Amino acid sequence: MKIFATSAAILLAVAAAVAAGPPPDHPADFHLRDFGVKADGASDDTPALQRCFEAVARAGGGVVTIPPGEYFLRGDTPVPLMSRTTVFAYGARFCLPEKLGDRARMVLFTGQDVSDFNWFGGHFQGHVFDPAAADNAWEPNVNTRAILITTSPGGRTENLTFRDIASDGLAGAAVTVLGAEKKASDREVGTFAGNVTVENCTLERSGKFMWDYGYLWQITVWPESYTPAEIAMAAKYFRGDLVRGPLRMEAGDDRVWFANAPRLPLSKRREGADALRGRDTVCFFGDALPSNLVRGRQYFVVESTPEFIRIAAAPGGAAIRFVGAGGAKARLIHDLFDAYFGLFAPTGSGPGKGALDLVGCRKVVVRGCRLSALGDTMHIQKSQGVVFSDNHITGSRMGAFFLAEFCKDATITGNTVDCSNGSRVISVEKSCEDVTIAGNTFRNGGRGSWINQPRNFVLANNVFVNNTTKCEHDPRRGRRSFLSGDYERYAEIYFTTYEPGGRYGNVVVRGNIFTSGGSAEHALAFAPGGDTLLVSDNVFRGPVRSIAPAAGCRDVVIRGNLGADVQQAADGGE
Repeated sequence: MKIFATSAAILLAVAAAVAAGPPPDHPADFHLRDFGVKADGASDDTPALQRCFEAVARAGGGVVTIPPGEYFLRGDTPVPLMSRTTVFAYGARFCLPEKLGDRARMVLFTGQDVSDFNWFGGHFQGHVFDPAAADNAWEPNVNTRAILITTSPGGRTENLTFRDIASDGLAGAAVTVLGAEKKASDREVGTFAGNVTVENCTLERSGKFMWDYGYLWQITVWPESYTPAEIAMAAKYFRGDLVRGPLRMEAGDDRVWFANAPRLPLSKRREGADALRGRDTVCFFGDALPSNLVRGRQYFVVESTPEFIRIAAAPGGAAIRFVGAGGAKARLIHDLFDAYFGLFAPTGSGPGKGALDLVGCRKVVVRGCRLSALGDTMHIQKSQGVVFSDNHITGSRMGAFFLAEFCKDATITGNTVDCSNGSRVISVEKSCEDVTIAGNTFRNGGRGSWINQPRNFVLANNVFVNNTTKCEHDPRRGRRSFLSGDYERYAEIYFTTYEPGGRYGNVVVRGNIFTSGGSAEHALAFAPGGDTLLVSDNVFRGPVRSIAPAAGCRDVVIRGNLGADVQQAADGGE
């Protein structure tokens, strides 16, 4: 079964709202029972909801009551939302189809250029794909979003409140608010949505499903560590077009023989972070390998003919001559970027991230919510004036707290974040500015906390507990790396850059408690490019307490950190 809520369908759904007249002096009341609703959990109630909200649009706004009941929504066409509307849906349960097939898309309620809008209550029930479930009725790349509000270039989207909404099993965000992108710019917003408040919502197991980096690859390369059901799942959803073979590798030879069509490209020499992404590289698996090859480790193609390739340990290096032969069932995977990083989300997955997806918004408040997801838990991007406070994140398969690219003026305080062995417990990505993260608890992350080229960044008085669980040497909790074929290594918290020659600075890390896991690489690490860095008065506990050398940074002060192993002060440090 395929359901597609296309852009055209969404525009048609909101056309009546866009054409509505001036606001009434006294908002009219609209009750869904007056529009032929069934509320029996089986009949499609989308037409009744559409009639109700179209009447609201004709009136120029109003108050809508959706009474308690079970409302089945097929999702063929979204219900239009308009400005100057308040929706009360307490006790209403919106049920999505039991089965959704490959690339199914669904938006339940949507509007463009919506202002002075409130939605209170209601529960959205879906069936998001879960690798741990015995049976899944929705495919991994299904995308179902409950409430979507967009902004046209130059349009007006502001004064939006979402309160007391609940969801479980949505394969997309329960609440999505999007400003208008600025053309030809990856960091600027053309038109912001403004004054967006999300309060007291319980959004569980909601958001676009994501596999996580390397999950399907790891099962494919080391199947002996997994159940038959997991192996079958990986065989179904891993990209088979990346696998080549059977191969022939003979003792004393330096050629990997196979039908090399289309011909694999030679591995390019890459610099910086791009050198660690697996592009144009291969790994081997599936049977016994020559003893000088490591299963799952990346190798570089240095010669490629229609009948064979030669590989090396480094780009342009000497071809490896095999010690011993490979088995008849040996295979290779190319390229590892696509196999490992590219498959973090299912092939053909839809738009958006997280149970909350706020992009291009100003004056954002997210407060008092409980969130969990089988992907990124929440996503705030290109937004300004953000307050994220007193929330409880109870689980994540990918990023738990996710302040994405180019945000400014954000305060994160009073939250409890349990990443539940997901990916990163904190992600602050790409040039976020004026960010304060204070008084929170972060625990059980997989790949630590990632702070990527910030400016004016304060991390103070937080508690961090074992956020490198993906580094554990356990196939269930840990993740292997194609760089070595062994398990990943991450610091508990690390600062990086993404631009060539990128700089970050005015960073304060003070008064935190860091309790490391046993497999962390470091407790704290700074990539080159930092300036004006203060690390003071923190407490370090656990088996890994090292503050890595901050080579390539300047004006660094590291002092008064109880229990820390300061390996080296940076240039200009103390």
